[in-house]
Amino acid sequence: MPQSVYLDMDPGHDDVLALLVALASLEVEGVTTVAGNQTVDKTGRNARRVLDIAHYKTISVHGGSAHPLFRPLVTAGHVHGSTGLDGYQIPAGLRHVDIAADAQAWLASEFSRHSSGITWVATGPLTNVAAFLMGHNHLIPSIAQLVIMGGALHGGNITAHAEFNFYVDPDAAHWVMTSGIPIRLVGLDVTHQALLSPQALDRFAGFGTEVGHMLHDLFAFYFEHEPHASPQGTPVHDVLAVAAVVHPEFFIWRRLHLLVERCREDRRGQVIIVPEEAAPSSVEVAIDIDSERFFKWMWEVLISRYAADPIV
Repeated sequence: MPQSVYLDMDPGHDDVLALLVALASLEVEGVTTVAGNQTVDKTGRNARRVLDIAHYKTISVHGGSAHPLFRPLVTAGHVHGSTGLDGYQIPAGLRHVDIAADAQAWLASEFSRHSSGITWVATGPLTNVAAFLMGHNHLIPSIAQLVIMGGALHGGNITAHAEFNFYVDPDAAHWVMTSGIPIRLVGLDVTHQALLSPQALDRFAGFGTEVGHMLHDLFAFYFEHEPHASPQGTPVHDVLAVAAVVHPEFFIWRRLHLLVERCREDRRGQVIIVPEEAAPSSVEVAIDIDSERFFKWMWEVLISRYAADPIV
């Protein structure tokens, strides 16, 4: 029986890959969206469109925070384009989509149905997550684990010190990292090791389906615009958080006490490792990955669900 999860994301090309793999390997209960890669109206529409193209029309999408907790919004249009999913021509019937801005109320209703065991996967800025935890303290015991794509122990991808999601809302990231809930953090330390090769474009096209066509066109654009793409490949970041739920054994984990820089603008969003304390940390950080096993699994999942002739 697939594990039930809730997804919080800001689609975004790499979020699309994460969403499709999650749909094919987990029991996705619903999706909340946040401003990050693009504004929240666009990320919500993008999530809805991908779900419809992949024939998951019954899975709901709920719009969340339109801006960080205390700061102006920074988006990644230079990577994802003006729509958040530039490169792919959305089918005409899916171009006009309205998403209700009810993420907090919907999550409260959903989490109230569970006494425990919730897995929550967040692949965008942590604004929705922090706001929910702050406002619904009584529901925190329901959360078995929060798996996050964000942060980096060393270096960054939007500045020399910060990963994009933590940079966009460092206040939310800091609050979540110090909240005490069980967290698995998948950051640039491993996502920059797992590079999708340029040959992936041909594999996507070979699916012979609209999902394959979409992935081909999206990642043709992404390969050209992701600043850390190289002839060897490009990081695909968010899908690794899904892998951490299904196959945590693909990673090496280290338990750390973490803070996030909020005051120094030149270090905004930087992850700070706190010297070891008496109490054990609730945050496990991925520090290494078996990329070969990860990609073998990812392609098996994608081909089995989205290819017209699912021969792996």
